[in-house]
Amino acid sequence: VPNNLPNIEQVEPKPTDLKPDLPSDIPPSNTAPILKTPNAGQNANIQCLTATTGNESILVKQIEVNGNTIFTEEINTFTKPFLNRKVSFEDLLCLRSQITQLYFDSGYITSGAFITNNQDISQGKIEIQVVEGDIEKIEISGLNRLQAGYVRSRLKRVTDKPLNQRALEEGLQLLQLDPLLERVNAELTVGSSAGRNILKVSVREAPAFHAGIGFNNYRSPSIGSTQGNVFVSHDNLLGFGDRFSAQYGITEGLDIYDISYTIPWNASDGTIGVRYGNSDSTIVEDRFRDFDIDSETEDLSFSLRQPIVKKPDTEFALGLSLDLRRTQTSLLGEPFSFSLGPENGESKVAVLRFTQDWVNRSRDRVLAARSQFSFGLDAFDATINDTGTDGRFFSWLGQFQWVEQVSPRALLVSKITTQLTPDSLLPIEQFGIGGVDTVRGYRQNQLVADNGVLFQTEVRLPLTANPETFQLVPFFEIGTVWNNNAPQSDPSTIAGIGLGARWAISRNLGLRLDYGIPLIDANNSGNSLHEKGLYFSLQYQPF
Repeated sequence: VPNNLPNIEQVEPKPTDLKPDLPSDIPPSNTAPILKTPNAGQNANIQCLTATTGNESILVKQIEVNGNTIFTEEINTFTKPFLNRKVSFEDLLCLRSQITQLYFDSGYITSGAFITNNQDISQGKIEIQVVEGDIEKIEISGLNRLQAGYVRSRLKRVTDKPLNQRALEEGLQLLQLDPLLERVNAELTVGSSAGRNILKVSVREAPAFHAGIGFNNYRSPSIGSTQGNVFVSHDNLLGFGDRFSAQYGITEGLDIYDISYTIPWNASDGTIGVRYGNSDSTIVEDRFRDFDIDSETEDLSFSLRQPIVKKPDTEFALGLSLDLRRTQTSLLGEPFSFSLGPENGESKVAVLRFTQDWVNRSRDRVLAARSQFSFGLDAFDATINDTGTDGRFFSWLGQFQWVEQVSPRALLVSKITTQLTPDSLLPIEQFGIGGVDTVRGYRQNQLVADNGVLFQTEVRLPLTANPETFQLVPFFEIGTVWNNNAPQSDPSTIAGIGLGARWAISRNLGLRLDYGIPLIDANNSGNSLHEKGLYFSLQYQPF
């Protein structure tokens, strides 16, 4: 057995690798959908009971308002001053206008009140009828592949009777933010009778098919840092908003692929998903190449996500997933454990994860947070042993990200990530720092442990008229890790500072460069660009 074995945990996928990134861009400000409505201007200041005409006055004993499902107390407040006094017919018309104005001011622009025709008011009983607006038909145009039911079901949620303009506009804004749609316009027109309306919606679908190739040096040099990859995805595979994605990557010592499929299961953008991933790696560093050190990891995940609050500027969602993960390591072709916990090189976990996501967007700021509780279950043949390091565990992973438009062109992006656990974790559930996504200037997953805290901040400085064309990105990153039972890493903290560049060479071709300077020595002795803190990524996406 060789001395100074490589850290095999560096090449195993971590739970943080499997989660989507938090939003890191300010939303565009010119994407609000256009809603045309009937001309329904109102007088915002209506005063009644200003005068009466003696011979034409009516002694009001009772006012009966029918047809309203809301504003009962407010309407009673309006009618109370009219009771048991003489008023003119103009005053009754004014009362009707007050009720209509109440609806209009609250966004119910197609609702109103009128005094019932042919009623006998000589006995002092006045009947006022309220007509609350609703949608009798939704007409949708412009769709190609996406089913009309996808759009209609989301609009029906915001077109309940009585129809509210503000709720409808919010629903249209959510449609505009849907990645399946590029543009949404709507017009509200008069329907077949009073209060009845037709909603005409014109949409333009966004491109749903995406494919591309990439080339980078993000992987650990242990398995060959230079990776080529190909990816393909379709955001609307069968026409009802279902999403399929697949990607494949290869380095000198790694084969990795990932397939996922997600379907929407309700009009509130709840989704059900399944994902399978597989990676097969071999240590290719010269000093270990002859020992045939291999690692194979499989992941199967079933997930459920449901937004609880979903508005154009705020979203809060809950998620539940079951992850089945297995890793097998070997030495000289035989199963071999490189750390405490795995049995004959094999680790299995069945993890129930409960996730909470929150995002708040404004014109110049995005705040996002994610909390994830993971429960390792004694199920599905999970690794169980007497060492205290097995598939039974509890951990919490938290992330918070702040994106701020600090000037008309500069963007500040800061993020803190932490994992905490009272248990000793198997390598596939540990927290890793180091590399382009965590602390630049070090190997990918340079430090791996049970617990960890990571802080990252960068400023994106555009140097061209179009801020997306070329950006310089100075950054600072620092992270620390610690174990509960196993020996501590030395060092246990790493930090890096450096400069990155983002260049959109063309609409389909992008280049990213990062150079990180390690501030704490971690005994990296390799000569690859990755180990010298220089990272590159070239991506071509024709679709």
